[in-house]
Amino acid sequence: MKKILIFSAVALASLMLASCGGTKDVTKGRQEITIPCGDKATSNKEYFRASSSATSKDMAMAREKALTLTKQRLASLIESTMKSVTERYANDMDAGGGSEFEQTFQNMTKEVINLELRDVAVTCEKMFEAQGGGYEVFTSIEVNKETFYNGVDKGISKDKKLEVMYDREKFRKIYEEEMAKME
Repeated sequence: MKKILIFSAVALASLMLASCGGTKDVTKGRQEITIPCGDKATSNKEYFRASSSATSKDMAMAREKALTLTKQRLASLIESTMKSVTERYANDMDAGGGSEFEQTFQNMTKEVINLELRDVAVTCEKMFEAQGGGYEVFTSIEVNKETFYNGVDKGISKDKKLEVMYDREKFRKIYEEEMAKME
């Protein structure tokens, strides 16, 4: 009986090793694509960043479309980050005011995002002639997280209902923890 168990274990181990087959180069025959301005689009603890591209027959329109798409991406990133901050903060609050704070705060955050995205810094813009005519523009932008935080803080101070439920230090701590996750 012992011999059968040992033989079965050795056979099973042999099958497992044979099925692994070693390492394979999955990039063989592929060429890596470098996206212009893509290296300037990674958020960190200081900046929210995004990049995008657009094409158009008109150069100015291609630039405008690329900037608009990049701002939309950045707004989406900020909104999802602030949603995490808000949910964590609301969970730390007492059950009575948490959900009301969360809903009111999310609406106010959207207003702040719209205001702050008017003054983004363009960190990269590259223009190319597109195949078949026209232009392709790659753009990356950033907004300072401290500037955004200050806008949110100011927005809360203007809303008497939010201000009553607002613990500035606790919110700041949660905000900074979420920002640190982006590194």
